Amino acid sequence: MREARALVVLFMVFNLLLCLYVGTRLFQTADFLQSTMNKLKTLTLGILDVPDFNDLKALGVYVVLLGISVFASAIWIYEDDFRIGILELMHKRETEPEHEIGSKEIEFLECPECGKELSEGFKLCPYCGYELKPTTCPACGKEISRDFNLCPFCGKKLKSDNAR
Repeated sequence: MREARALVVLFMVFNLLLCLYVGTRLFQTADFLQSTMNKLKTLTLGILDVPDFNDLKALGVYVVLLGISVFASAIWIYEDDFRIGILELMHKRETEPEHEIGSKEIEFLECPECGKELSEGFKLCPYCGYELKPTTCPACGKEISRDFNLCPFCGKKLKSDNAR
């Protein structure tokens, strides 16, 4: 799902760039046509009536504004994804130097509490605040999920039956 959203946003960025290019070209074309027509008017000693090319410039402005509005709509629709993407980038920058060799965290694809889609490496769910980081088995010392009732490595019972 997130990949499809990323493709939509990528398409919207491409659309914005294309609209900026087309709008700029329309402005350049209007200026070129205006200067060419003014030269023709000079050559014909003012007999030729020179049309105004402001409509072409207005079309260029419209195309640029259309591209900006479509891009702004994509940002508004996928605002949460942008915010979470920024949080992910900030989280990766904060945790990269702290990773120890040989220590591997458990990867979560969705929050076990609220079910929202998460990226690997999150320590807390940004939606419900559920603590995602693994815990250590008191018997064998291996990292395991906080939700486990038994350690999958040594079989130690971790939670009492009335704890849940």
